[in-house]
Amino acid sequence: MVLSATYTWLYLKGVVPGCFIPAFIGSSIYVALCWKKKIYAESFLYLFYVGMAVVGYFSLMPEVMAASWTISTHLLVISAGAAATVISGFLLRRHSDAATPYLDSFTTIFSLIATWMMVAFIHENWLYWIVIDTLAIFLYAKRRMWITVLLFVLYLLMAIDGYFEALSLF
Repeated sequence: MVLSATYTWLYLKGVVPGCFIPAFIGSSIYVALCWKKKIYAESFLYLFYVGMAVVGYFSLMPEVMAASWTISTHLLVISAGAAATVISGFLLRRHSDAATPYLDSFTTIFSLIATWMMVAFIHENWLYWIVIDTLAIFLYAKRRMWITVLLFVLYLLMAIDGYFEALSLF
């Protein structure tokens, strides 16, 4: 939990590439933890984060420009994410013993999208994280992963801070 929260806090503070070291370690731990708790899509999400930590550490650009998407781009991305969520949820429900297949799929699919938005420095990524983190709190509470619930409460607070901090860039 501490490693994952440290990554987000360091990212918010612009400590790069150093923020990707705790991201790598913390995400690796969560791959195994989520698999054990039968939150399979989240397990694959954390595996994606492990890879993104490696990519982020080695491929940072010297100057970062914050960008914004149009409403039509957001609607397209949200529609595609919703469709992928339904498909993934259906597959998990039908072919696994996933505890909450649709919620697990939603948080996973949209976390992939929001992570990509972070890497691309799209400032609305924080709005996506606010929704994702709120639902993740429920997901982990349902599985009685109380320390992880606290982590996602912290993530939610940092996402809110990140959104308002990102607004000051414009």
